[in-house]
Amino acid sequence: MKKTTLILGFSTCFLLWALLRFPEAMLAASAESVQLWLTKVFPSLFPFIAACSLLLHIGAAERMGAILRPLMQPLFRLPGIAAFPFFLGILSGYPMGAKITAMLYEKKLLTLEEAQHILVFSNNPGPLFLIGTIGVGFFHMPILGYLLLFSSFFGAVVTGILWRFRRKNAFFSPRTSPASVSEFSVTEALSASVSDAVNTILLIGGYLILFGAISEAMEQANLFSLLSCLLFFLPLAPETLRGFCSGILEMTNGAYLLSLSPDGLRLRLALVAFLVSFGGLSILGQTFGVLARLPISKKSYIKGKALNGLFSCLFFYFLYPFFEQNAQKAVPVFSFFTETALTLSFLWLLPSLLFLGTLCCALILKRKR
Repeated sequence: MKKTTLILGFSTCFLLWALLRFPEAMLAASAESVQLWLTKVFPSLFPFIAACSLLLHIGAAERMGAILRPLMQPLFRLPGIAAFPFFLGILSGYPMGAKITAMLYEKKLLTLEEAQHILVFSNNPGPLFLIGTIGVGFFHMPILGYLLLFSSFFGAVVTGILWRFRRKNAFFSPRTSPASVSEFSVTEALSASVSDAVNTILLIGGYLILFGAISEAMEQANLFSLLSCLLFFLPLAPETLRGFCSGILEMTNGAYLLSLSPDGLRLRLALVAFLVSFGGLSILGQTFGVLARLPISKKSYIKGKALNGLFSCLFFYFLYPFFEQNAQKAVPVFSFFTETALTLSFLWLLPSLLFLGTLCCALILKRKR
């Protein structure tokens, strides 16, 4: 505890010094973070958080859990309701998986041990960020965004399967009876959902602005360059080391810097796959913020996300040769009628088709039983 307090105190003093030493740059960084939150994060996450909260209030998670129990129990040794944060977390991105898990725990639909297990593989980057921001915006090749999405998905699945062996009751079947569904009126459910969404989105915005300022402070103080110099023994260009060190703090900026470095594309994107699956300290702060009422082990969560990042990195590195030929082709970003764009559209449907197919199989099994 004393070590944590010392680090926090030093970081606070460093931020205050940077605010006084580089006021113009720090103000610009904070304003940029506010704009990012208002124009990108708020419009995309707020409706999703409110909708997920509403589904929980009307009992949709329990019903979905009963249907998907044949899938979640054999793979992860978890109750079927764990599918709710897993699939919605993948579709919406950080930190929705953690938020939904916290909601389920507060409603006593998950035990603490189950929630800890779910968190390490359900809190993931969203497809819009991977395909739009990184694939199109940073690397100008949409297919690489899809490959990052698949790598992140498979890395999360493998992490979830392996993590069950850390649980004390890993080889025992989880409980199968869902908790009773609470009944809410329409107005009560809507009010509670909107209120919860507002509180969550404000918390996310606060962390986004804070870590944007910290990242700019480190940039102005040349700390990222110093960190890359300390890792001179690695066979990587200084720009790549700097981008990776920056990504450990804030993944978006790190991915952008890696897109500009001179090293091989396969290596740079493998590092990006690790960063987006791990999340960086900024995403960790947002995640721990929405998990404030859930007494999880933060060290265990960080270890799980690091393992998730490692698997995603390996998946991308070994799958890249199969996509390399298409990646080298020039694909018009706003054209959806070319052969390559149609292929990308099909690839984008694969996770949804997989989910719907699994749902249908689970329904058939349930009816037979």
